[in-house]
Amino acid sequence: MMKADVIVVGGGISGLSTAYWLLVKGVKRVIVLEKSYLGSGSTFRCATGIRASFTSEEHIIAMRESIKLWKDLSEQLDFPYMRGGYVWLFTQEDQMKIYEEYSRLHNSLGVPTRIVDSREVQRLVPVIDIRNILGGLYDPLAGKANPFKVMYAFNETIRKLGGEILTGVNVTKILTKGERIVGVQTTKGTIESDNVVVAAGYGSRKLLEQLGVSMPLKNIPHHAVITEPFKPAFNPLVVDVSTGAYIVQTFDGGFIMGAEIEDIEDGPLIPRIEFMKTVAKIWLKFFPWLKSINFLRYWVGYYVVSPDHHPIIGPINRYKGLYVAAGFSGHGFMIGPITGKILAEWILEDGPKIPQLRRLSYQRIEEGRLIEEKAIIG
Repeated sequence: MMKADVIVVGGGISGLSTAYWLLVKGVKRVIVLEKSYLGSGSTFRCATGIRASFTSEEHIIAMRESIKLWKDLSEQLDFPYMRGGYVWLFTQEDQMKIYEEYSRLHNSLGVPTRIVDSREVQRLVPVIDIRNILGGLYDPLAGKANPFKVMYAFNETIRKLGGEILTGVNVTKILTKGERIVGVQTTKGTIESDNVVVAAGYGSRKLLEQLGVSMPLKNIPHHAVITEPFKPAFNPLVVDVSTGAYIVQTFDGGFIMGAEIEDIEDGPLIPRIEFMKTVAKIWLKFFPWLKSINFLRYWVGYYVVSPDHHPIIGPINRYKGLYVAAGFSGHGFMIGPITGKILAEWILEDGPKIPQLRRLSYQRIEEGRLIEEKAIIG
């Protein structure tokens, strides 16, 4: 029978980051279990963006710390990462006042966003049509990374550090003895461990339900498209504040675009023609030249949404040795580096020292201390 010091359930960015930090901090035997292939859930379906321009202390500080790690990890693990910024577009007068307030909060917490006029928007995004733009919020700390190369780099490094990654292995049950974790049952047999981290994306809720742990998570389908490659046009990820739609050019030249359309919880992950019409209509207003570029691929993935759109990262106090990383609400990739570090600190050091990071644990859900987040897109 296999044994581990820590079992990580889920081979997305959260799971691999957790394994990496545990190994770096000296844990000897870490096993990652992924039911499909690495990144097969939300990680390989994300929009690549990384930002700290949120509206709560908890989100801003968590993302700020994650951005610091993105830079360090990109150099240490050798994957492409770029601080090209975010530009939030204003087309209505009231948006300027709202985002001025957000910017003051960002600045007070060390994130240097600023309000810019339409001419500055055009300087940052030279190919944009600014006729309907009043101004914007510029977040220079924000950026993007290639999810595929990030995951491959984590995979290689984890294996070099002595960790094990098993794909095609589905965890069917978390095993307990009284109020203590003792391992997991999988489709390939039982693995013993005193510590289990559940970072299974849209599968986290059902897995924890077996233990009587109610995770109030909703799996909501979100849609995205990517175009054929195009010459370099702009570096920032651009957000239309009025619709919540986004567009970003990848390192390989394609434009990833997302927009909100109505969908149902746990709905099927299938393409919908109305999405393509919606996203095209929004971005042709700002980039009329996009009409000459073809859509290349379309995909759908789940936003695993928590009640307050903040992640749940940390221990489940009902069971000794049970930890969770879930409910990222579309932001799991960008917060991935700090997610793993937070979990490693909960497992090895009684939690992170930064109080805002401690407040992301499941305890806030149990006590009804929800945190408001207003800057949700996609």
